[in-house]
Amino acid sequence: MSRSILTIDSKALEFNIKSLSKFSKKPVIAVVKSDAYGVGVKHIAKILEGIKEVEFFAVACVEEGLELRELGIKKPILILGGVLKGEEKAIKEYSLTPVVSHPEHLKPLEGLNVPIHVKYDTGMGRLGFLEEIIDDPRVEGVLTHLSSPAEEEFSKKQIEKFKNILKHYKNVKYVHLESSAGVIYKVPYATHIRVGLAIYGEKPLSNYPVQLTQVLSLKARLISVKRLPKGYSISYSRTYKLEKDALVGVIAFGYADGMMKSLSNRGKVYYKGKALDIIGNVTMDMTMVDLTGTDAKVGDWVEIVGPHQSFTDLAKMAGTIPYEIMCNLSRRIKREVL
Repeated sequence: MSRSILTIDSKALEFNIKSLSKFSKKPVIAVVKSDAYGVGVKHIAKILEGIKEVEFFAVACVEEGLELRELGIKKPILILGGVLKGEEKAIKEYSLTPVVSHPEHLKPLEGLNVPIHVKYDTGMGRLGFLEEIIDDPRVEGVLTHLSSPAEEEFSKKQIEKFKNILKHYKNVKYVHLESSAGVIYKVPYATHIRVGLAIYGEKPLSNYPVQLTQVLSLKARLISVKRLPKGYSISYSRTYKLEKDALVGVIAFGYADGMMKSLSNRGKVYYKGKALDIIGNVTMDMTMVDLTGTDAKVGDWVEIVGPHQSFTDLAKMAGTIPYEIMCNLSRRIKREVL
């Protein structure tokens, strides 16, 4: 029996896609890079393929595109990270759509009759042309990336700058720049939204206006429960000492599974709805918790993410973002789809 399980609620996933599409009044480009943000692309992609509001998939690189095709995905797939020399054969053979954001990305595509999307850097400082217009009949889409959707003034400058660039592209079918957080701007000239985090029910902004429901729950089993006396030190480097006699549990889930080490002595998990403090340093395969006041026993399940806290909540305690925790979820965690 598995010691940790990540449960994926397919109905909740579909609800979120439809809710995002309804709010934005646009179809969806589903971003499933990095193994669907660590959730498991072989599970997620098959669900998304059957949802009509999803018109495109987006991944980071050619290898991820090939994986989707091998899973049986038929819908168009955007390669957000461009194309490098040696990858052109796969682009053609697997009907992948490269996003071109640098002159070097165009060179491997010379002579290939494939659609392309052109990316512009309007303030992200990462990938994208600045002002160069790509006069190529293969261009079917144009995109940019909002760097700080929570900053309204800067985001609106990016949106306006991108609008001016689009004046040079009269016949493109696809225009996209709204991310999970960026959908709040309801950009009228955009044709699609390009979302990842929000489809799992994780809200990218505290005052997020889109109705979402939680897709993911994560639990792990207790492999030890024992009473320890006041003054006993817990875990490596003795960073925690019991202030009183306590019932100490060991969860079979550590930083190798995705439990950030920064949650040591500050994070919480839940047992039967009761919040448990993480005590001592999180270790590679195990995390210690204070079970005092519970009837917990070896083999019981502890909620890491679920009804009482999301990945976003966990990330706030860890001093990071939910993307990082999700992308670090180990392959030894069993994935199950409801």
